[in-house]
Amino acid sequence: MSGRGTGGRSEAMELAVEVYRRVRGAVRRTPGLLAVSLVLGVSLWVFVADTENPTLVDAFPQPITVEAVNVGESLAVANQLPTITVRVAAASDRWERLSSANFRAFVDLNGFGARSQEVPLRVEVVDVSGVRVVDTSPRVITVNLENQLTNKVPVTTRAVGQLPIGYELGPMSPQTSTVTVRGAESLVALVSEAVAEINVTGLTAGVEPGVNLKPVGAGGGEIRGVRIDPKTVKVGVQVIQSTIVRTVPLTVDVTGVPDTGYRVSSVTTSPSTVQIQGAVQALQALDRIALPAVDVAGARADIARSLAIPLPAGVTAVGLSRATVTVTVAQVGGAQRTTFGIQAQNVPQGLTARFAPPTLEVVLNGPIPALNALLPEDVKVTVDVGGRTRGTYTLPVRVQTPEGITVGFVQSTTVEVTIGTP
Repeated sequence: MSGRGTGGRSEAMELAVEVYRRVRGAVRRTPGLLAVSLVLGVSLWVFVADTENPTLVDAFPQPITVEAVNVGESLAVANQLPTITVRVAAASDRWERLSSANFRAFVDLNGFGARSQEVPLRVEVVDVSGVRVVDTSPRVITVNLENQLTNKVPVTTRAVGQLPIGYELGPMSPQTSTVTVRGAESLVALVSEAVAEINVTGLTAGVEPGVNLKPVGAGGGEIRGVRIDPKTVKVGVQVIQSTIVRTVPLTVDVTGVPDTGYRVSSVTTSPSTVQIQGAVQALQALDRIALPAVDVAGARADIARSLAIPLPAGVTAVGLSRATVTVTVAQVGGAQRTTFGIQAQNVPQGLTARFAPPTLEVVLNGPIPALNALLPEDVKVTVDVGGRTRGTYTLPVRVQTPEGITVGFVQSTTVEVTIGTP
């Protein structure tokens, strides 16, 4: 078994050696064959790769910022360097992943002196392969180099935003009173202060944030192109609660008496409460706000008044300064006992109807003014005798009243009626 395995490996080795000799002999006899094969292979690979993932040459859609490098120690760039556009060649799949961070545009100022000069641009591709910069627009930019100047400027504070109602901004104290400004001589000369802007929106207590400083000129505008050292400073901000806000109910008194038979059924205010603000001591003594009294003397209908909300000195209203008071005046209900004669309806021709008893007591309910205004003919007590012949009958009584008046009691709901000749 061991000898047979060794013999098989020897035969394979002999076959491989024979193939190698034949290939080497063919290459020696036709030396151009190898070069042609390599060229064709490479060309075929390039063709296939370009067909499946073609190379695109186009302007990159985002602007690229330019930085200055190798600036002399005693010099500084005095002008704002522009952004540029780069024209890029890259495979289509690379375009999808490109960002402005993949391009570093710069001007090398090594050896340049303090003057304005045209400097060629250089662009490097970083963190990505297979991308080439074809061109830039522009190709050169103007760089104004000036002697570097250092100056001390005061640190000032500026509040932005708005504190909640009832709070006031106290002193704002930066830990550092001055900072150093470095940069081109002409720019540093424009800087008059370093401003720390503090957003105080929503603050109800003191804070000490670290704030970035902004170089500002005499006109209040930011001066770009200079450096501040240190760039940030802590600022102590004090917030004082000067006033408080409370919600208290509105009340109103009614004076006078409505007309006879009328009464005040309800008194409402709109709004029913008001927000007030003021010093803590002033608001602690207030549990309500009383509106001016409303006079209802002789009233027979509802009364509506728009009234100014009176406030003590040092107290103000948050929002509305007036309230509407509505006094609802209703008629007083009463009862009236009256005796009415009974009337016959639909008496047959040639006959008469006599009732026993001829009158009934009726109790009427309703508003007193309406009861007082009733006339005897306004209420009818009737009995329908239609279709009856001579004789004595017990028939129901019907009481008819004006609108708003109801029947509370009838002495009898039936009555005896005798129908006969006159």
